[in-house]
Amino acid sequence: MRPQRFLYRHLTGVNLTPDVMLLHRCDVPLCVHVDVDPAASHLRVGDAAANQDDAARAGRHRNRFTSERFASLPRADRVARARRLRDTVRDHGWDEERMTRAVSLVGFDHPTLW
Repeated sequence: MRPQRFLYRHLTGVNLTPDVMLLHRCDVPLCVHVDVDPAASHLRVGDAAANQDDAARAGRHRNRFTSERFASLPRADRVARARRLRDTVRDHGWDEERMTRAVSLVGFDHPTLW
């Protein structure tokens, strides 16, 4: 059982059948942020159609109409991004500024616009 499904079952008490998908609000593969409050949770129950809609909306869906700038990052880049985020949370706790910098590759020495 995947960690997301385990935590969803643990916190909500709902045992999902294999045909039910658990969709992510964010695009971080390592994310397991589940909450009993649907507004706070990064996970929600869905189906294949909702999963395809999410992929298209997030630019992870490629077809002949997809422009390259909206196409998803290569798998290796997504993995590296997720690991940077994991390492940041592990080393510094839940620090939103550090987490944002980890996924965007903007260091603390990078000048800001304002």
